[in-house]
Formats: sequence, C-alpha cells, structure tokens
Amino acid sequence: MVWAIAVSPLVMVLGMITGLRRPAHWAAVAGAALAAVLIWWLPDFTLPGDVLAEGAGGAGLLVLNAAAVMLPGVYLSQVLTRREVHRSLQEWVRGLPLPGPATIALVVAGIAPTVEALTGFGVSLLVTVPVLLALAPAPTALRQAMLGMNIMPWGTLGLATVIGAALTGRETAAMGTATAVTSCLVFPLVTVWAALLTRPEHRLRTAVTAAAAGAALSLALLAFNRAGAVQPAGVLAGLFTTAVGLTLCAVRRSRTGGGSGPGDVPAGRLLPPGSVLRAYGLVLGGIAVTRVAKAVGVPPLELHAGNASFALLSSPCLPLLAAALLLDRGRPNGPDARAALVRVGRPLLALAGFVVLGRLMADSGMIGELGSAVAGSPAPVIALVAPALGMLSGFITGSNVGGNALMMPLQERLAPSGDGLDAWFAALQNSAAGHTVFTSLPMIMLILAVAGDRAKTAGVSEHTLLRFGLRVAAAVYAALAVTAVALVSFA
Repeated sequence: MVWAIAVSPLVMVLGMITGLRRPAHWAAVAGAALAAVLIWWLPDFTLPGDVLAEGAGGAGLLVLNAAAVMLPGVYLSQVLTRREVHRSLQEWVRGLPLPGPATIALVVAGIAPTVEALTGFGVSLLVTVPVLLALAPAPTALRQAMLGMNIMPWGTLGLATVIGAALTGRETAAMGTATAVTSCLVFPLVTVWAALLTRPEHRLRTAVTAAAAGAALSLALLAFNRAGAVQPAGVLAGLFTTAVGLTLCAVRRSRTGGGSGPGDVPAGRLLPPGSVLRAYGLVLGGIAVTRVAKAVGVPPLELHAGNASFALLSSPCLPLLAAALLLDRGRPNGPDARAALVRVGRPLLALAGFVVLGRLMADSGMIGELGSAVAGSPAPVIALVAPALGMLSGFITGSNVGGNALMMPLQERLAPSGDGLDAWFAALQNSAAGHTVFTSLPMIMLILAVAGDRAKTAGVSEHTLLRFGLRVAAAVYAALAVTAVALVSFA
C-alpha cells in the first residue's frame, strides 16, 4: 500500500482547496511540505543530493519561464484596460450585426480565445462578461462566460504548452500539435453548449452554426501548431475564427441588402476598432521579430538546468513588454507595474509550489509508485483514467500550468507501451487540465466579481456556477476519453 502513502500529498492539496477552501498557494506549499516529510521519513522514497540539485535547478527555470510571461502579460492587460482598449472591444462586439446565438458562438470560439490567449489570467472575462450580460440574462451570460475560458492550453501565449513540453523534454511544436488533436472535440462541444443556452427557436441550425465555429477554432489551432507557431497559436486561431464569422456576416448582409434593425450597422463596424488592432498587432509583430532574430542567428540568451531551459529570445516576454511600452510611448507606468506584481504574486507562488511538489514526487519515486499501481490495468482502462487525472489537476490548481507541473510526470508513466503513446498522454494531460480550469473556484469567483451586482440580483452564486461547470466537465471528459481510447486503440 505504498502507493496510498505516495498519493497523500495530492489528497492533502485537494482537501485543502475543496474542503477547507484554502488558497491554492497555501495548499501547494502544504503538499510540498508533506512530500518532503515523507521523503525524509520513509525509505521507500529517496532523493539523492545530486538529483535534488538538478531538480531544483529545473524547477527554478520552469518558474522563470512562467514569470517571464505572467508579469509582462498582466502589465500589458493593465495598460489595455487603462487605455480603454478592452472597452472598445466590448462596444464593437455589442454592435455586431449578428443574431444573438451567432454572436455568442463568435464570442466563445473567437473573441474570448483571442483575448485570453494574448493576456491570460481570466482577463478575457473583463471583455466577455459585460458583453454577454448585454446579450442574455445574467444566469445564462455567466455560464456562457465560463465556457469561453477553454483556450487554456494556449492561454497566456501558450504558456502551459511550453511548460508541458519542458517537463517532458519534447519540442514545443510537437506538444502543441498533439494537444490540438486531443482538444479537437472540446471546442465544438463548448461552443454549441453556449449557443444553445440562449434557447434559440431553431435549435438545430444554431447547433450546426456553433459547431462550425468551434471546429474552425480547432482546425486553426492544429494548423498553427503544426506550422510551429505555438505561442501565438491561440491568438491567431481566435482571430481566424472571428474573421471567418465576420466574413460570413458580410456576405449575408450583401445578399440581403442590409435589411433592417441590426443589419443596418455600417460595413465598417465589421472591423475591430483601430486601438484593438494596433495592440494585438504590436504583440504579434514583436513575436515575429524575435523569431526572425533567432532565425538569423541572434544569440537566444539561454539558461539550462535539469531537463528545463529558458531562452529570452524565444519567450513572449520581450514582445509583451515592448507592446505595453509602445502603447504608452515608451514611458513605464508605475501604478500598472505595481498592480501587475500584486495580481501575479499569488498565482506565481502557487505555481512554484506545484512545480516543487511535482518534482519532489517525481524524483523521489512517488510518481513511480502511483504509475505502477495503475500501469497493470488494461490499456482502455488507463485511457479512461488519464483524462480524469488531468482534469483533477486542473480543478485542484485552478491553472493549466500548475496542473501540468503536478501531474505531467505521472501521465507519462501511465502511458501503455505503444508508438509514441507517452507523448499523446502528455498532450492529454495538457488538454484535460486546461479545459477544466473554468470549473475551478478561483475562476468562478473572478466571474462573479466581474459581474458584480448583476450576479447577486439574479441569484447566481458560486455553488450555482460550480454545479454547471461540473456538468460541462463531465461532457468534456467524455470527449477527451473518446480521444484517449482512440489513440490507445490505433497505437
């Protein structure tokens, strides 16, 4: 029963977050402390000094990778809010000449992924919650806002996928492409669900339209990841889906001659505001410049430790920071910088705790014990367990990155013997953890905070959204399980 002791740090973390309602960073620290005590106490778990030093160095670089994206990303979001770029985007979406369900599909499969992929940390909710509240009653709108948070494997410029690749020692493009495959059924699912929440008159037509929007996002993610553009893939795929929707809208308007009511909006309104295009263009342009610089031989300024690395020129750090400074004409803003530090502090501490916990469990043999306990099961059973473990990690940590740090080593150990199945199971972990973050308590609390009095007046509570999220999570699990079983069957 050594495996039962090996799983106890995870049980402690789960109990502290869900039962005691403790913040994720305290739960992560407590779990890491328990793992350290078990290593010291039990001879079954050993951690030699050289392995400890190597693991500590690798963990430090993983946290550095995250901090280098989180800090400038949140600083940029502060700048965008202060310069009312988010408000301009809200007003533009409200004025789009689309039927209600089609607008919902465009928000969930196009606009929300674009904003969240650029900034992360639920910043897209600052845009989508007010827009959706203007389109639907609060109970419906807040549920739809939750469903718009499913781009997480590519959120914050693909941070979780980059970290997942580093944890497994694989190429980022390979991890991104595999994750795009394992996530392909999820995006049509959540988009259809969001559109049908409006109770449309033509349910079948609405479902087909929403499924097409979600499929466009899935296909675009696959294409951009295969092309190697993993970090901006979420932004580019969201923009592609939005562009396709707006193009169809323009074609529809030209055929009907403009019509009346919402159709009378000038054609120019189909284009996003200039401030939005400029802000997003600066970030994507900066990423393109760093890629060109790397291609022509500019030193990437790399650090290596353990199985992790950090390359300044490959990180989105510089493009994010440059975009924020250019929007402010080169003048750093002190209040925005302090606000970014405050917002990033706890998530970064939680991430560091989960990275340390994951390394302690992996390097001491705890993950090996857990893997051995499950590895004897038939391959289809393992395929059904893997998505559940990934989703549990995303729910516990409230973070795709934290979930990967916690569970990625175990997922690789679980993979049945087969051609590249360990890579596919790593991708399943990345997908499952990311697509469950919207059900986590921190994300639900953020949605309620953005909605403010509208949520209280409508009687929408944390418990209400959690129950809804768990229902959707069950459907997401089914989609991921189908994918997992297919991968195992054809390996």
